[in-house]
Amino acid sequence: MADRPRESPAVDTPEAARRHARTYAATVLVGLLAATAATVGLARPWITATATQAGLPQIKTSVTGVEVASLGGALGVVALASFGAVIATRGWVRRALGAVIVCSSAVIAYSTLRPPSGTDQVEAGLAALGWGGGPYDMTTRPWRWLTLAAALLCLAAGVAVIARGHRWVAMGSRYDAPASRRDGAGVEGRVDGGDLTHADVWREIDHGRDPTQTS
Repeated sequence: MADRPRESPAVDTPEAARRHARTYAATVLVGLLAATAATVGLARPWITATATQAGLPQIKTSVTGVEVASLGGALGVVALASFGAVIATRGWVRRALGAVIVCSSAVIAYSTLRPPSGTDQVEAGLAALGWGGGPYDMTTRPWRWLTLAAALLCLAAGVAVIARGHRWVAMGSRYDAPASRRDGAGVEGRVDGGDLTHADVWREIDHGRDPTQTS
């Protein structure tokens, strides 16, 4: 029985490749900005407290997000570093980083929505300023909600990395030496359409050639 001709794997058209490039750039940019905002928001005051005692000046103190939710503070840095690493990785490693980003962002968001009360930190801060006990007023600051919004953006960007990261070009792939390309390249470095990988497609586009056309 005659062998059936091997079907070529589907490859992205130049327009699809450009669309993936735009999605890649937008996702990484939004992710880096959101992770930076979350990290900054965690370092800013989430709670302020004011105590008034007869015959004494008003006492004010504040508690940062890191002091209230220390795990969230650490994971903000993890998310930021992971978005940086997305640029330099590819394939399943990039998708695994997306999972790390999603998990880190989810924990930050939860810590923002359901943080510890912060009462101990507030009372310690007031006591350090001379508070001797009694009532005080606590206020939630906007930085907490900025952190929540940033964490949700990070989570969405992480989901995009998991879903589409394997289709995005890796940093430095356009600078690969010709000798490092797959066997079967033509005189001008063209690759056989049946053996094209996503990296090969990007190389062809970077050199101004249509990767869907074989030599």
